[in-house]
Amino acid sequence: MNFFVEDISFKISYGGRNCYQLDLGYKVIDFTFCQLLTFRKKVLQHASYEALETIIDGDNFVLLFAADNKHLLFLDVPQLIELKELLLSVFKQKSLY
Repeated sequence: MNFFVEDISFKISYGGRNCYQLDLGYKVIDFTFCQLLTFRKKVLQHASYEALETIIDGDNFVLLFAADNKHLLFLDVPQLIELKELLLSVFKQKSLY
């Protein structure tokens, strides 16, 4: 039995004042700070344990709108988890020491 695991790598970059870019590998989405906060909230809701359990029991994917409904993302569970980790790392407070 062979398995193929595709390496997923999303990136977020700061493009200037109030401009963030999410690079999905196949698409780059521009966000304002407010749009990024809203998107983070959606991702965190769908990546909670209860929501992941529902996704796995159901279709194994989730559809998310991003950047004021300009973009529609089709994400499976590993992609959703990686996106959650990426967004949490962006908003993680860094130590001043």
